[in-house]
Amino acid sequence: MNKKLLIVYNKVTENACEDELDVLDQVRLVENACLELEYRVERMEMDLDLGKAITRIREIEPDILFNLVETLDNKGEFAFVATSVFSSLHIPYSGSPLVSMLLASNKVLAKQEIRRAGLPTPDWYKTTQTDQLDPQRRYILKPTWEEGSLGLDEASVFWGSDSQMINLTATKDRDHYFIEEYIEGREYNISMLAGKDGPEVLPLAEMQFFDYPDGKPRILGYSSKWKENSFEFIHTRRTFRVRKEDRDLNSLLVSLCKECWRLFELKGYVRVDFRVNHQGDPLIIDINANPCLSNSGGFAAACQQAGYSRTEMIRRIIEDVYR
Repeated sequence: MNKKLLIVYNKVTENACEDELDVLDQVRLVENACLELEYRVERMEMDLDLGKAITRIREIEPDILFNLVETLDNKGEFAFVATSVFSSLHIPYSGSPLVSMLLASNKVLAKQEIRRAGLPTPDWYKTTQTDQLDPQRRYILKPTWEEGSLGLDEASVFWGSDSQMINLTATKDRDHYFIEEYIEGREYNISMLAGKDGPEVLPLAEMQFFDYPDGKPRILGYSSKWKENSFEFIHTRRTFRVRKEDRDLNSLLVSLCKECWRLFELKGYVRVDFRVNHQGDPLIIDINANPCLSNSGGFAAACQQAGYSRTEMIRRIIEDVYR
């Protein structure tokens, strides 16, 4: 008899916005691929009632879980909780394991690990350390836990001399926000897919910002990802174009991606985000374990660029569960 696969995903909240509803597209994509792979497929919503979730999983008795839980109650700080539940049940599950998810989902913990390993990442500060900011530099106030750029837009970018923004920043909860140096330059979102011989770095995706007025921060914020009628969405494009002059940079980006995979002990599928400063130095700004799989997302686009179907993408993610 074919194996039973249970897709577990976060229950969307009432009046959910585009970034939260996107998980439903991912469920459909994974379900269709798994049916093609001849699994017996079931779905299950998960919320903060963990007892209910555990009982339901035990009733279904799946052979494998496909983890699409991005948040619980639309809060990113619960992103790793599903892996805690799956680990406690000793059922194989897709994507990165518990400790990896915890480290990657908290951006400050991730940066500490990156810096400890000697890898490049922008400097960062607690919200209580605004007195250490350089008035001649720009910074960005970032949510510590949220993915999908929730809570991130151009108003989050400020000069170290901006007293109004500094006063606002000082009121932010240090457990939910931090300050990162804003890096002027190019942005790359690079995907990796598990393979028999380790992670494969997929074609390098550069996010380009077209016709931005002088002074407007070039960031991949919430509007550029989700608000289709916004200036930011219309004027931000993904390109996989390879330039000869970027050969050394591209090799370094690939090497850094593999170092992140090894350092965080990642599995299945991952995206690493970089900014490349005007000197050509790449800096790691985010590790995304279990990134979005929907057709509109960067991971699926990178797989398509590499020539992989959606079913092949899911097959390789599932195969890595048993490695």
